[in-house]
Amino acid sequence: MYTEFKDTMANYTDGEVTIFDHAKDFAAVYAMKAKSNLITVCTAGNLTMKINKTSVEVKANDVLFCPSQMTISDVVSSADFECKVLALSDHIIQRLLHDKMTIWNNAVYVNETNIITMSETCRAEIELYYALLRSKIKNQQNTPSPEIIQALVKALLLELCLILESMAGRNVESGKMSQGKMLFNRFLGMVSNNSVKRRPISHYASQLAITPKYLTMLCLKYSDKTASDWIIQYTTEDIRFYLKNSNLSIKEISAKLGFANMSHFGSYVRKHLGLSPSDFRHRRNND
Repeated sequence: MYTEFKDTMANYTDGEVTIFDHAKDFAAVYAMKAKSNLITVCTAGNLTMKINKTSVEVKANDVLFCPSQMTISDVVSSADFECKVLALSDHIIQRLLHDKMTIWNNAVYVNETNIITMSETCRAEIELYYALLRSKIKNQQNTPSPEIIQALVKALLLELCLILESMAGRNVESGKMSQGKMLFNRFLGMVSNNSVKRRPISHYASQLAITPKYLTMLCLKYSDKTASDWIIQYTTEDIRFYLKNSNLSIKEISAKLGFANMSHFGSYVRKHLGLSPSDFRHRRNND
């Protein structure tokens, strides 16, 4: 399961998770996975570039977080630059983190935590995760188990979330967060914490005392996603979670998530997941 692109090789990909174990050309990785969330561990050399016109510099032992939909430009790397990259779809990062998703969103979107410098202990732990991932991919040759790979990726994500959580709120405490970011932050919190997430944009905007148009403008500014995109992403992941992980009937899930009736719920699931609720549940339970 290898994909070559210039001097860059993806050591594993299952459509949701792609792993580059020894990437030398970050621009090539980004070109391949521009719509993915990239977690890049710099192992040698250095890299400079712009993320949405903000200049960043990555050095050895730095971890770079680049959310999906970001614009990357002016990429320049040293001759000895090397990195490891996890490229994760929006769906898989939401599924793996689930109740930790607010930590991730606040860090990479609100606080714009693009880079963290690892301590020696942290670096050693992350290297162990990569070594185990490398072993699983190599030992299973062309048929690595997506479930095992994703379980290891989830553990790594949770480790990184602990670091991000320890850094969270610094911009708020220091008074550096703008009013717009605070509103965007509150919006993400409301969507994440509501059991019924699928509500009109006007519902969330009214709670923030702003217009739906302004809310969508803020979402686009800070995440390159509309307010509707965020609502759909969170709602769809709740549907996936309950269909896969609960014993609730489809009717009970429909009611729990605020759908007016089963027909409406079925149409929504088919539109966003490509299958009827019962077919999706059956497929997931037999993966």
